[in-house]
Amino acid sequence: MPSDNDKIELLVKRIKYAPSREWVNSYFELVKRIIKITGLDNDDPRLVMSLSRNSAGWRFPVTINNRYVVALRKKKENERTKLYVGLIFTASAREIPQLRDSPDLGKWGQFRNLRGEDSDPPYFLRFGNFHELLYWLETSEQIYQSWSEALLAEVGRAKSSPYRKSHEPLMYKMAVDVNFRAEILDRVYTESKPGLGLLPEQIDEPQEFYEGASKSITVNAYERNPQARNACIEHYGAKCIICGFVFHEKYGEIGKGFIHVHHIKPLGEICAEYQVDPINDLCPVCPNCHAMLHMRKPPYSLNEIRAMLKR
Repeated sequence: MPSDNDKIELLVKRIKYAPSREWVNSYFELVKRIIKITGLDNDDPRLVMSLSRNSAGWRFPVTINNRYVVALRKKKENERTKLYVGLIFTASAREIPQLRDSPDLGKWGQFRNLRGEDSDPPYFLRFGNFHELLYWLETSEQIYQSWSEALLAEVGRAKSSPYRKSHEPLMYKMAVDVNFRAEILDRVYTESKPGLGLLPEQIDEPQEFYEGASKSITVNAYERNPQARNACIEHYGAKCIICGFVFHEKYGEIGKGFIHVHHIKPLGEICAEYQVDPINDLCPVCPNCHAMLHMRKPPYSLNEIRAMLKR
């Protein structure tokens, strides 16, 4: 039987493949949200949160009774490793335009009918763009409803999971105890290097589609890429992904296309040049939200700032 220390070491090892601290924190915030919606606690026999020693397959899965409701999967595509987030939705998800037409949505996997289940079974959708998924859950009533209804349907499907013996309380604690989560993430990620209080948009000019090469601009800053920035805005639009602010709507023509771009993985954590993914590594934010993101080192997550806005 592995000790708690062994389990923590395995958890740290599994987290290291994720793109950033903010990304991992957002995933466990999503799991925490699932726990809140379903009302399941650590001792509920219907809930299974496992920590597998097998490096293949789905990682950090959450199962309710017989089905996964959320999990991560790593896949190599075009010599790059990409992370997918799988999430359960009702069969009606097929009719939702954002999901039906999304180029970042992987194969539409549908569960098989369980015994006594007469209706169309739910889908387990694989998202290549996690931050876009989180944005949809916050802004689309249709997507949120399809997701939450699928979760609650699984809760009522049985009284206990046949996989309960695989439940790991450590994973439940990782989701609900933010202080414990922060301690684990501190072991995986180092803090951002201190700067002079400048936002990333205030340090801008390079030409190549790469980020991270150290250069001198009064202070030791990092190259930012205008092509990657433009690709990010083209994908998401010039709208704050946190609060929804659009400068063009408030200021007219002068504000058209204006927005800051936030780098999900703090550049201070990057010691070598790497190829930036403008869709998964960058996101558009207004200057106010951007400043709030950087009020802490490492920066707050998108969800943490969204939660502050709701208070």
